[in-house]
Parts: sequence; structure tokens; C-alpha cells
Amino acid sequence: MNQALTIILVLVALIAGCYSDRLPEEIDHLGVARVTAIEIEPIPPVTLRPAEIVKVPLRIKRNNNEGPIEVSLSKLPSGVEGTYEKQIAAASSELEIELSGKQSLGDKQRTVTVTIAISMSQDSLEQTFDIELPVVSRPSFGDMPPIFLQPGDTVNLRVPVARNGFAESFSLEPVEYTQGVLCRLPSEPIEDNEIRVLVAASEDALEGSQTQKIKTVIFGREVSVPLTVIVTRYPFKMDEMVYASVMSGQKKKVDVEFQRDSLESLSRTLTGGLQALTGVNLAPAKFNGPVVVEAESLPSGVTVEPAYLEEGSVRCALEVDAAGETVPGLYSIPLVATADHLTGSGLLVVRIQDPSDKSDTLSDAIVASMAKTMRFRRGGLKGRSTNDAKELLGAFYGGSAQSKKTSMSALAWLAAKQSQDGSWQPSNEVENEDGFPSISSGEKSESITALALLPFLAEGITYEPDSATAVWLEEYPEVVKKGLTWLGSSRPQVDLQGSAPGEVDLGGLISGVIAGCETSFLSGDRELKKNAVYALKSLVDRQSKEGSWQRNATETSETVLPTLRALLAMHIAESCGIKPSAAALRRANVFLESAACGDLEIPKSRFGLMPAGPPDLTATAAGLLLLQYEEEPSNSPAMVDGTRFIAGSVPSLEASSFDQSTDFLLLAGEVLRNIEGEQFDTWYARVTEFLVRTQEQEGDEVGSWDPSLFAGETDRIRATAQAILCLQTPYRYLPLYRSE
Repeated sequence: MNQALTIILVLVALIAGCYSDRLPEEIDHLGVARVTAIEIEPIPPVTLRPAEIVKVPLRIKRNNNEGPIEVSLSKLPSGVEGTYEKQIAAASSELEIELSGKQSLGDKQRTVTVTIAISMSQDSLEQTFDIELPVVSRPSFGDMPPIFLQPGDTVNLRVPVARNGFAESFSLEPVEYTQGVLCRLPSEPIEDNEIRVLVAASEDALEGSQTQKIKTVIFGREVSVPLTVIVTRYPFKMDEMVYASVMSGQKKKVDVEFQRDSLESLSRTLTGGLQALTGVNLAPAKFNGPVVVEAESLPSGVTVEPAYLEEGSVRCALEVDAAGETVPGLYSIPLVATADHLTGSGLLVVRIQDPSDKSDTLSDAIVASMAKTMRFRRGGLKGRSTNDAKELLGAFYGGSAQSKKTSMSALAWLAAKQSQDGSWQPSNEVENEDGFPSISSGEKSESITALALLPFLAEGITYEPDSATAVWLEEYPEVVKKGLTWLGSSRPQVDLQGSAPGEVDLGGLISGVIAGCETSFLSGDRELKKNAVYALKSLVDRQSKEGSWQRNATETSETVLPTLRALLAMHIAESCGIKPSAAALRRANVFLESAACGDLEIPKSRFGLMPAGPPDLTATAAGLLLLQYEEEPSNSPAMVDGTRFIAGSVPSLEASSFDQSTDFLLLAGEVLRNIEGEQFDTWYARVTEFLVRTQEQEGDEVGSWDPSLFAGETDRIRATAQAILCLQTPYRYLPLYRSE
């Protein structure tokens, strides 16, 4: 029986082995559980990004196997770390694996396969799963062109942000510029698609180029864009002055030239060592953007179409249209060039010509505006005889509403500085500089008082109440009367200077001669004319045997400029109907031959302060004016070369001072006005702009000019009086090369 049972069991076992694949995993035979190997449930692919943590569940099918299970990971890629318990407890079938990605992940898209190995007793099993490592998603910043700033500029910029699938906010690191440049970034995290940046340059910011990064760090990677800030006064610079001569009723195009410089010339040359010391690039890129040029404050009848300077171009054209009703004359028109926040300026000087105008006569309108009772003389005073005459001559030769306003303010200041006794007292604010000869050194009350009267006389004002040619001048006849009375020339009571010729200051005597002659001519006062004649005789009496004059009895070295001034005063006297001494004129002209120091062919194109030179601008201007009074042709070689010499010295439109005296400005202005043409038009436009801009606008000295603005000037009253006379050049004396 036992043998038979055994045989039956063996047969059953054999059959079960043959068909085991067809049987269920667990078959309960006689109440005994079948045991199979442990299994790992499939693990789906996971995605891991930089700085990210992903939890991967590991689930085990024990299949009735009991006990702890050992777990290990292999083939983890670089930059991925796995954290997990190394054993599954006997009572558990699950374990959580924590995968963390380092910041270095995400340079490129890839898939890696990781192996999980488990073991229990003698059994072991491996399972794989994939880790997807996508390219890291991070934003990028749009490129920023160099930002040009002028000192004092503030610019708001918008830096574009391309999200590139990155949806998170991010914070920016601070940007620190130096040399007076400020950069302000948002303090809050950036959540949208742009970064708003404020960049500013202080008023005293140093010129130069600096580059810093606008940046953040995302997933350990820098995301940035360089921002170059170039501080320069002139990112672009157009011609300081543009000139156009247009016939009334016609149009004319005039070219405007530009320099596209990022820094001034001096800065551009200072590279290398200074850059190493300061960290500032002194020769950065040029500004090449488009620029719009517009004219402002246009006179009636004149239109100027805006000009467009193309990107990268250095030339554009303005079209000036002078309507038929435009009053002929000279107009200074401000030009403004803009490129976004950047600005530049210049001056368009336009001469509107009357087709009927003749170069040797004054227009009928100007002649008709002058007083009929006064004699016309070359270089005479008839142009100041009426307000209409002054207005027309002013317009014709470059006067403007602004220059008139400036003159009004200056005359008011000058009148306020008159003492109760009628005199003006020298102020002597600054020391005279060596090398700049000027009659102003050692100013005396007589000199200052006589000079201070001249601007009032230039307006046609005498001591007579009805001499004021305009309402705003009505209070000044009393000023003139008091001044003349103090000088002793309002009535023939005493010598003009009240002292012996040998003690008289030459500057005061010359100005006194001019004041006396002009007052007598304007008023028609015969008694006053006697005083003027006597003053002129006093001047002649001071002439040396050699024909020269010297500044005073103690200064014997400088004679050329005093002699030239004395001769000019004598010619002005002649224009006022007081004939000078012919013998004195001849002696002086002989002396001045020795002061001519031009080229051998044209020696009188230059004059020096001393015989034989070297050439001096003020002496040359005085000498050329004297030649004009002596009827030197306006187109003679000496006059052409000489006027070119003096016209080259003129304040720039941005100058804060001038390296010549007011003497030079006054004398050169008269010389060039007599010649006329583009040379005078552009020169005088610069001078008037400089005087208008540098006049005191506030404080106790409002209306005056600081003498330190001009080389060699020491006295505020003197500097102011002569500045006014410069502004009065268009009508103070009639032109020497025109007649009625």
C-alpha cells in the first residue's frame, strides 16, 4: 500500500513539472502555500531638472517571501544623486528613492537608464528605469546698444526678457558704475517680460565709457547682458554756425555737417595709461543714430523745414524759405538737433537780401527813417537819430529783440551805478593780466565817466529831455546831463578834463573827445561844440614830436595803440563836423608806418603794439579801422588779409570767456561791419550770442558783465559800457563804404 501511494505521488509531481507554466502561481496542495521569487513593479520614466528633487516609489511584490530586502542604485549619471534607505524592512514592500539634480544639469537634452538591484537571501533581481534630463529652461536678455549720456542726462531703458519657457520670477544683482554714473534696477523680482532700468549721469560726470552687466543667476548659470554707458558732452556735434544768404522771396538749401564723436578730442587721445588707471575706456564707439535738426524762433516770413540726418551719415540739408514779405536783414536762428534724449545746438545765420540792395548805398527805407535835419556823413551819427533808424539798421546788421533787451538791461545797470555828482567811479575788481594790453589799467574817474556816457549817446540821447528816441530811454537824458556836467562839458565853463594837458589821463581824454563831439552834434549846441573843439585841441597838444601818443606821462613804452585810438577819436570828431588838425594826422600816420608789421607786400594788414611788431589783434583792428576812415578800398589786399586775421578771433557759441578784450570786440566789430558780408554776419552773430549769454542775470550786478570774462579787463563799468557799444555796432556809426 505504501509503495503504491509513493508511485502515485511521483507521477503527479512529474505531470505538474511538465505543465507548471499552465498552473496558477499559488496552488494550495494539501494546505501548503507555493513560494516564488520577489518582483519589482515597473517604474515609469521620471524627469529631473537642475536643483530639482524627484521622489521615485519602489514597490516590491514579495510573493510570500518574508524578510528584509537589500536595495542599491547604479548607473546614476553625473550631476544626479540618489538618497534612499538601503533596506526594505521585513514588514514593508515599499521604499522611496529621492533623486536630486545638481545645478550643472541641463546643458543638453538626454535620457539615462538607472538600475535598481534588490536582493533577499540568495535571490537577487535588477530593474531599470529612465531619467529624462531636459535642457534647462532659463530666460535670456535682449542685446542693448551702447547708451550715450550727456552730463545731467537721465534715461529710462527697457531691457527685453525672453522667457524661453521659464515661468518663475528672478532677482537682479545690483549694478555699480563709477565716475558719476548711476544705474537703478527694480528691487522687486522680475515677473514680466522686460526689465526697467534707470541710467543717469551727474552734471559733473566724467567723460568716458563703462561696461557693466545686468545679470541674475538661474540654476547656477549667469544670465546677463552687458550695458555700456558712454558719457560725453557731444555724442554728435553739428556745425556751430551755418550761414545762408537768401534773396527775399526765394528758397535756398544749406548743408549742415556733423561730427559723430563720442568724446571730445582731448579725451579721445588719452587712452592706454589713463584707461588702465581709471578703468574707463576713453575712446568708445561713436554714436551713429539718426538725428533731427529743427530751427526755433523763426523771424516772420522765414520758414526752415526740419532736416533728417540718416543713421551713420554726417551731412544733411536745411531748406530756408524767405517769403517775399520778409524784412531784409540778418537773423540768427537757433538750431536744435535731437536724437531721443540727446541734444545738440547750433546757429543758423541767415542774410535776407533785398534784390534792389546796392553795396555802396543804404536802402531807401533806412535813409527815409533817419532824421532829415542831420547831415549824412560816412561813419556819421545819423543812424541813431530816430528809433526807426536804429531798428532798421539793427535788423540789417544783426541786431535782435534779445540783443536789444540785453542792451536795455545793461543801460539800466550803468545808470544805477552813476554817483550823485554825475560821475562813475572805477571798480577795479580783478588784476590785469600780463600780456594783455588794455587802456583799462590805472582807470581814473574821468576815463570811466566819459566811457560810461558813450552807450547813452549811441542811443541818440543828449542832455535834452526830448532826445530820448523811445519810451524806455526817457529817464536817461538826466543821466547824460549829470555826467556831462561833472566832466565840465555840458556848458563851456572849464577845460573838458579840468586839468592841464600834461596831467590828463589819455583814456579819459580820448573818450571825453568822443563824448563831447557826439553830444554837440546830436544836440546842435554851439556852446557845447566849443568845448568839444577845445578837448580835441587838448588831445592834439599831447602828441609827441614823433607823431605818437602815450598812455600817460609815466608810461612811455606803449605808444602804438594809444596813437591809433587818438587818431580814431579825431576821425569821429570829423564825422561830427569838428575838423581835426591835418598836421597832427600827418605826423601820426608817419609814426604808424613803423607799427605796420604785415607781409612785405601788404605791411598794413597787421599792426603791433610796438614798432616792428609782432602783430596784435587789438592794434590790427584799430589800424584797419583807421585805414577805412582814410578811405582804403574795402577789397584792397591789406584790408582783405587784415580782416581775415581779426575775424578768426571770436567767442565760440559755448564759450564761458573770451581771450581778447572788449576793446578788440568793439574795434573789430566796426571794421568788419564796414566791410560787410558773410565774414561780419557770422562774426557778429557769435559775439552777440556770447554777450547775451554771459550777461549777469541775477544778483546786485544784474545787467552787467564780469570783467574777468574778457582778457585784460579790470573794471566792471568799463567792460559793461564797451559790451553795450558792441551790441550797438549796427547803428552807432553809419557804414564807411555806403552813402545815401
